[in-house]
Amino acid sequence: MKIKSAYTGWMWLHKWTADGAQFRVRFEECVKELAYLGYDYLENFTFLRDHLTPEQVRKVCEEYGISISALYTNLEAEEETLKRDIDYVAQIGGKWLICSSPNWPKDQDLDSPPDWEEVKREAELCNRLGEYAKSQGIALLHNHHSYTPVCRRPEIDLFAELTDPQLVGFCVDNGHAAAAGIDAVSLVQDYADRVAYVHIKDLDPTLAWRGRGLSWVPLGHGVLNFSAFFDALDGIGFEGIVCAGLPAGCERINRFESARLSRIYMRSALGL
Repeated sequence: MKIKSAYTGWMWLHKWTADGAQFRVRFEECVKELAYLGYDYLENFTFLRDHLTPEQVRKVCEEYGISISALYTNLEAEEETLKRDIDYVAQIGGKWLICSSPNWPKDQDLDSPPDWEEVKREAELCNRLGEYAKSQGIALLHNHHSYTPVCRRPEIDLFAELTDPQLVGFCVDNGHAAAAGIDAVSLVQDYADRVAYVHIKDLDPTLAWRGRGLSWVPLGHGVLNFSAFFDALDGIGFEGIVCAGLPAGCERINRFESARLSRIYMRSALGL
């Protein structure tokens, strides 16, 4: 498979969103360390736009020989803000804007009833954003983040039905699929024509105290079946980018070591 590797760098930056100078220092640290580890690309959140000009982003990435593949955002933002995010992705040389649904309140669990009106609202919004993104040379992707209005299979299926495949692709995530109780292999196979980008994670169920089943660990240190998942990707001829990453609080030693452990696994076990 001609798959490229990526890692999400938000762990380097999330603490510094109120301090522009430190944010810029940490961004360069993130780029340098992920390039050193041999990742082909890096991903980040759209909060880059608040602290770095497109020229600054491109300059740092060029210095260390790595490119930004995508930025990640949330559909709770205003539509005009999301369009500015699309513009920014294009300006920094990225190819995708990945969006997820707004997070559920902390007391809402996976047994809650679907909010079909919210699914419809997001589908309509994504169709409009996808059309705008296409006009800017960017692809809009939806990520089925667990504990959001579009994370369980019936919700994903309705969202897919209501969105134009030419305007809205999918970022499939094996970890969030597992957390939401759906089969990532079936998701890949059933939506083969829409899978444009992949997030991979690993889970350790003994660490459920972290909340909502999001007990992420570096790749290869949990229980998820990567063999079946990558067989499914191979089966649909996927040749895109596979991006690993961990939320804050899930680091093994520190953020660099977590990225290093995942990179080792991607090379040795997955051939990336």
